[in-house]
Amino acid sequence: MIALPLGVFEARRRAAVGPNRTMSSGTGKGQLTVVSEAYPVSVQATASDGYVAAFVSRCNAIGRPVLGKPGVHGSLSSADHPRTRLLITDDQAYEELAVLLPAARTGMIDVFAAAKRCAQLVEAHPGWRQTVATAMICRDLRTVPELALPNGLTLRPVRRLPGDAPDGVPLQGAVAVAMLADPSDEEPPAALADYLRSLTPAFRLFAAIDGDGAVRATSGWAVFGAQATVIFVNTDPGWRRRGIGQAMTAVALRAARDAGARQACLAASDTGLSIYRRLGFEIVARMRRFSSPD
Repeated sequence: MIALPLGVFEARRRAAVGPNRTMSSGTGKGQLTVVSEAYPVSVQATASDGYVAAFVSRCNAIGRPVLGKPGVHGSLSSADHPRTRLLITDDQAYEELAVLLPAARTGMIDVFAAAKRCAQLVEAHPGWRQTVATAMICRDLRTVPELALPNGLTLRPVRRLPGDAPDGVPLQGAVAVAMLADPSDEEPPAALADYLRSLTPAFRLFAAIDGDGAVRATSGWAVFGAQATVIFVNTDPGWRRRGIGQAMTAVALRAARDAGARQACLAASDTGLSIYRRLGFEIVARMRRFSSPD
């Protein structure tokens, strides 16, 4: 299982986006209806509201000016924060997005499937690459079970920043597993490592190591107020189908809960959907994730 975002923005995609993706979505009065091949589901609007609230909380927590207009939420690029980070929920955002896009040269833009015109607008701008993901939310982290790793694996922190515990797993080892989990990624491992180092200190990474000290799986988490996010869920292909991805995700979610989070959001791959649903996540929307590392 791999779980999110190409280039230096692929960490979140690896934490949630995988191959074999499809997207189909519609909206109904008072609710957001999301349909995928394997998981037809109708979700009340409060799930979408919760996902937006979590996204905005993250932007607020890292001290960036937050844009909040109909259909569009997030942070614009600035001298201190050159990367744009936007969430587009519907086509009410079209006119505003048309104004913002020329100045958004690098960053990430998530576009819900309901915002078809907005997705076409981003597609028309050169330099933005896209993947497909499913926005999901767990509205009560108290329901997340405690899952043990298989015998032979030990949970360890990852040494991402200079101030992290010196006995943590080197970041390069965790990145190597992410590259194995997504062999289609053509970016060098150093680009992913740089991206992970660029994340705020709120983020923590875990690794599952075998008896020889080799990293076999990873996950990551951060808490912003009452909201948590999960990233960087990867499993060595040779160790899949043993429940490791689900256990690593549960470890991240329970750590976030212990740090004060009450709910969590993530962007999932099709291969990870069933795992996240078993952990209590609901589908909010299918979405396109546009990224530009330039």
